[in-house]
Amino acid sequence: MNSVITSIVSDFEDFLSSLRRCSKCLLPQTFPSIVFDENGVCNYCRSYEPVKVLGEESLVRELEKHRGKGGKYDCVVAISGGRDSTFVLHQMVTKYKMRALALTVDSGFITEEGHRNIKAVTESLGVDHVYIRNESHIETSWKNLKTMFHAWLKKPSVNTIVPTLNAADKTMNLQIFRYAHDNRIPLVIGGNNIGNCSFEQEHFKTGYMGVFPDDRGKYTFSGKVKLTTLFAWEFLKNTDHYHWPIIKSYVSGTLVYFFESLLKPSDVNTLGFYDYVYWNEKEILPTIKSIGWKGADDTTATWRIDDMMYPLIDYIYLRLVGFNEFDEFYSKLIREGQITREEALKRCMLERIPRPTIFYKLLNKLEVSKEELDRVLDNYRIKVLKNLKKYNA
Repeated sequence: MNSVITSIVSDFEDFLSSLRRCSKCLLPQTFPSIVFDENGVCNYCRSYEPVKVLGEESLVRELEKHRGKGGKYDCVVAISGGRDSTFVLHQMVTKYKMRALALTVDSGFITEEGHRNIKAVTESLGVDHVYIRNESHIETSWKNLKTMFHAWLKKPSVNTIVPTLNAADKTMNLQIFRYAHDNRIPLVIGGNNIGNCSFEQEHFKTGYMGVFPDDRGKYTFSGKVKLTTLFAWEFLKNTDHYHWPIIKSYVSGTLVYFFESLLKPSDVNTLGFYDYVYWNEKEILPTIKSIGWKGADDTTATWRIDDMMYPLIDYIYLRLVGFNEFDEFYSKLIREGQITREEALKRCMLERIPRPTIFYKLLNKLEVSKEELDRVLDNYRIKVLKNLKKYNA
């Protein structure tokens, strides 16, 4: 494993080591809109406000509104095999005694570890589990992904990395809502960006376009309009996107992005667990491991091991701008006092490296060699850094 990791990072180590980083957190000078003061502390640290949650009493009140109101189940818990959704399922069943149904929308991009963990924890908790999986949609998604990624390689953009590669079904939440409606389940807990913890909300992925979400990952309406306009322009500039299945995917994703709340059945409510309960790694990991959850063998990271696309997404950001979501995640934990800067840096240096088994398997499936990818990224990085005014400051 070590030799594989070395081959992934060695050819741009000089770039990584040259980056100036905040003296308090881990954010580098390539982070969008970052400014350092005379002490080397970034503006994100200076303006940071501790995470606030609604509290357990409020959570219990909300759960009681739905307890016993459905048919067989009180709630659906959306589960992907990742650490956070697993903890939510555990808490709903063991602590809050909700009649929970575990539900997974499988878009074809869940890792083997994700599927393994889903099976292990639902069996351990004695919880019923349902997969929603459309083979035809999965086949189309993979074809679109391959086409879009090759189009991106011809005309790379730091703004469209996630829209290109985050191939998970954009209608996932709606499928969960409709399942709950059809089965008389009044409450959905979790789902795509419903109640994710504040520490996992990434600001940099749209920050290069000058649009930032709030601490809960939500954008203002004007922010959504700006993002949609900018993404549409990026899409139209690349004529290799001009295929009906891809256009259809973008249009449906945009409609859901703006109108998901209107499309949701009125008899189904949603709840974000981490809007109420503070996210604490020292509580979450021991708890979920006790019910059979396991990490991956080729990384020390416990985040995103259920998502097949993120090793590639994280690698592209790391090679282009010298950081990825792990740097932002650990920077927030530093500010919260959950971890020291030294420990965060040590963990981040290991965990932001992409999982070799998934990384190479994905490149092979997309029919792109690492050498080809690196050539594109190294050439494009020059342009990206020239556009970042703070880089040479």
